[in-house]
Amino acid sequence: MWLSSRVHKLVLVLLLLALLPFLLLCFYNQPYLDDYSAAIIFREYGAWGAQAFLYQNLNGRYVASFLLTVFNPLSYGWQSGIWAANLTIILLTLVALWGSIRSLTGRVFSPLAISVLTVGLFLVFVAAIPDIQSALYWFASQATHHIASLLLLLIPVVVVRAHQASTPGRRALWLLAAAAGTIFVGGSSELVAILLGWLYVVASGISLQRREFRNAGVWLSLLLLLAAAVLVDAWAPSYMSRLNRTVNDVHADLPAKFLTFWNPAWLLKALQLLLWQPSTLLLLVVPLLLQPWATRLVAVRPPGFQLPLSISGPVLLLGVFLGGFLMQIEVSTQYIVARCANVLLWWLLLGWLAACWAALPAVPPTTRVAPMQSVRAISLLLLSVLVAAPVWRAWRELLVEAPDWSQQSEQRYDALRRIARHSPHTNVQFPPIRHVTPHYVLIRGYDILPVYNSPYNRDMARYFGVDSVRVDPTARDAAF
Repeated sequence: MWLSSRVHKLVLVLLLLALLPFLLLCFYNQPYLDDYSAAIIFREYGAWGAQAFLYQNLNGRYVASFLLTVFNPLSYGWQSGIWAANLTIILLTLVALWGSIRSLTGRVFSPLAISVLTVGLFLVFVAAIPDIQSALYWFASQATHHIASLLLLLIPVVVVRAHQASTPGRRALWLLAAAAGTIFVGGSSELVAILLGWLYVVASGISLQRREFRNAGVWLSLLLLLAAAVLVDAWAPSYMSRLNRTVNDVHADLPAKFLTFWNPAWLLKALQLLLWQPSTLLLLVVPLLLQPWATRLVAVRPPGFQLPLSISGPVLLLGVFLGGFLMQIEVSTQYIVARCANVLLWWLLLGWLAACWAALPAVPPTTRVAPMQSVRAISLLLLSVLVAAPVWRAWRELLVEAPDWSQQSEQRYDALRRIARHSPHTNVQFPPIRHVTPHYVLIRGYDILPVYNSPYNRDMARYFGVDSVRVDPTARDAAF
């Protein structure tokens, strides 16, 4: 036990060193796209007026819109404070993982071991996703998709706690928390709502098949609540106007409008590009690292949480298919939009761990120790290689690229504030960012465009109080 504790401490120190650059890069982050536009709307319409404006003119995501405006540091003139929102959401992710593992497994793992699992899972997620920036550093994406995706983990945990509650009052409080989380998802991200709804459908079906009518009632109630929350989102005038602009026949009924987005060739290719990646396939070996605790994990498994992989595996993949099906509405490249692909990989990582836990037999078979140790060692080595790549890039950006990038960005902001005070009705031209190489953690390699009045340029200009901005199109040696 003493050696095990020392090993856990050593592993945790190494994992925290790997996590550290992702946390520290928050302090160099810069606002982007909707971060500016949401703050402008808040400033012009106020907290509640902004919600009505966004619902009428942008989208129906009433919960995400509230987060984007009311909890946006830019709304209060604290432009450099975007780091606080990013860091808070990353820490919320870690807390959600730690608390869920602790709640579900009881005393199977020590707090130290849970910390190792938490940081390790977070780093595997970061290594597997296609776009770290939108998951960790773009506030608008975090507020819309990432926070909602945390509830894919937390709501099932809360329902388990409700079933385990010792009094009706506590059970009611846990179920109320699950209901609140359901409404949060329905008003935040259509993609996460699709995945959560599919989870509710499967859980309801299994409960009914097992004649567990009380459990089925809980899942079906949450499903109906989610459907109501999504309808409030989908009925927003802004959604219908966008749909009408996309479809030639504006008088077509709603099913006909949605059928115009059916693009099976794109969908199959996009799913292949998402799933047939080494980083995605390596998610399959994550549960192998927990094999030594199989017997103890079976002992604390929630009652009824037992399902063969022949069922749970297709359920997971069908969830990805449903998410990809929704993404056909926004076909811009051959890939699923990166910030949405992040959510699908979060679903796969956590869902696969849950599926393997549910598939454990009541009495795990005795397996020769040496072969399993070799398999786990190879799995750990492969995952370490997977995680090492973004960790190295993050340290490189932190120590070399991010300070210079942030300094050049701040020089632009200072110039904009100075110009806005003396001659606000003007177009401002900047030199490009120079001597910065993106490593695709925080720095993605984009900049404001070399033309006036593009959306990002316009929003940035309005925030600072000038007419428009652009990068000098004649300048040489631009980094991006």
